[in-house]
Amino acid sequence: MTVRVLLAESETEQTLFLREVLTELNGSRHWSNWVHLKISYAATCADTAAILRANSVDIVLLDPDLPDQQGAETFRRIQAIAPHVPVVLLVDAASMSLAERLVREGAQDFLLKGEMDCGPLARAMRNALERHRLLAATRATSMTDQLTGLLTRPAFLTLAARDRLLAERLRRRIMILVAEPVGLELLGSQQRDLVLVTAAEGLRVLAGPSALVARIGPNHFGVAVFDTETEPVEEIESRFHSASRDNKVAFGAALFDPQYPLSLDGLLEQAAGNLRPQARYAAV
Repeated sequence: MTVRVLLAESETEQTLFLREVLTELNGSRHWSNWVHLKISYAATCADTAAILRANSVDIVLLDPDLPDQQGAETFRRIQAIAPHVPVVLLVDAASMSLAERLVREGAQDFLLKGEMDCGPLARAMRNALERHRLLAATRATSMTDQLTGLLTRPAFLTLAARDRLLAERLRRRIMILVAEPVGLELLGSQQRDLVLVTAAEGLRVLAGPSALVARIGPNHFGVAVFDTETEPVEEIESRFHSASRDNKVAFGAALFDPQYPLSLDGLLEQAAGNLRPQARYAAV
């Protein structure tokens, strides 16, 4: 099996170093001995775009700061040209916040140039290829719930798992919430659908534009939201619970702590177990 890697990097020393690392990966213990890496190189964004248009590429290792394009726009241009190709960002420590934002926009992972070696690079590439494959399969079966317009359960599980791994790497907290409109068992199908659509709109507003919001079951919603300096997860959880009585929705939350990492399935189970019992019996 051949994995076609495009290395987009303008620094000569860094390119030479990465060439050595990628060469060493072929047949090493960090990579299957039946996988061969075929490597091509680009020093500018224009060259990267040209290669992607003319050749089949399986993964791109991208420095966002190239001579003819810098920052987020570099990734966005590459993503627009080849949305089917996973991208791993190569960044300096000063660009960590940029890398984090671009992962939320669709980059599969990032690596710090100063910490790069065979093991981390192999893991990042394998994970990027696998996550991108899962996303492609999810998109093929539709990522959007037809009734509410939210993410479907498979899409949420794929994207939230990515965010959980990102939180673990960055030593950041992430909160998983499970929400359930109350009293649905008392309603007819049309009324139930209306309540679900109304709840979905309310969740979008409460969660904010950067959160993942999904319909994860017939009557349940899932939310994944990062802790930030401007709004800690405790404030977000408080906002959800304050709105629960007016919105007639019960919420349960689980907090991912990087010191005691719990799986996404475990977080969802914990959040579902924390649905407030008193909200379940509120009048609709």
